[in-house]
Amino acid sequence: MDTDPMNLTDNAGVGRTDIEYLCFGISLVDLGCPPESGGFFMTHTSNKEKILTIASGGVCLALGFVLSKLVLFEMPMGGSVTPASCLPIIVFGMAFGPVWAFIVAIIFSLLQLIDGYLMTPFQVLLDYILGYAMLGLTGFAGLPSAKRVAISNPLRRFASASLAKAVVFTIIAYVARWFCSVLSGVIFYAEYAPEGMNPWVYSMTYNGGFLAADLGITLFVMIVMYFILTPKKKSKIA
Repeated sequence: MDTDPMNLTDNAGVGRTDIEYLCFGISLVDLGCPPESGGFFMTHTSNKEKILTIASGGVCLALGFVLSKLVLFEMPMGGSVTPASCLPIIVFGMAFGPVWAFIVAIIFSLLQLIDGYLMTPFQVLLDYILGYAMLGLTGFAGLPSAKRVAISNPLRRFASASLAKAVVFTIIAYVARWFCSVLSGVIFYAEYAPEGMNPWVYSMTYNGGFLAADLGITLFVMIVMYFILTPKKKSKIA
């Protein structure tokens, strides 16, 4: 049976409509930022910083979106493990702070609605909008604003921050997302729990399994990336 009657999907599994949604999501990063005002969220920053933020946001959204399509493992009723698709959003958040981190995380959540497992508006809110928005918490792991803007390279901003804080806030973000998914599971998927199993236990186990795997991959790639970007200290010559 032809599952793509309108021929909207290419051989890679990413449809033309997906690309249209992606472009729409990237364009949302620029909302409220008219050149003459300096931007709603960046009134006190330079045009260079504003351009850098918008461009970096678009790149990170695009990269995260593509990686989210490369599914390593998918659960039967929603939820998947990807090759660190959330990491670009985390890196962006650490490079530009919590306000922009939440903005881009919410846009990323909207992109995840494409081919998502959608039941009701409240389920979508818990599993997608609020769940992925929790990635914005990683923005608190970055450098203070004054130190951030002094570094022009977003990757250097990420590498200049504390790795320990990056790991801690990433775990916090995933736990918060897990909580949203668990709540959604208890409300909307309790009937799928095996007979005799508490819906809370079922939801915590179901969502904890794939999110723990996804978190592990994300942290591994993050740590490797951090040490690659962090310049080695030169040993002092006596």
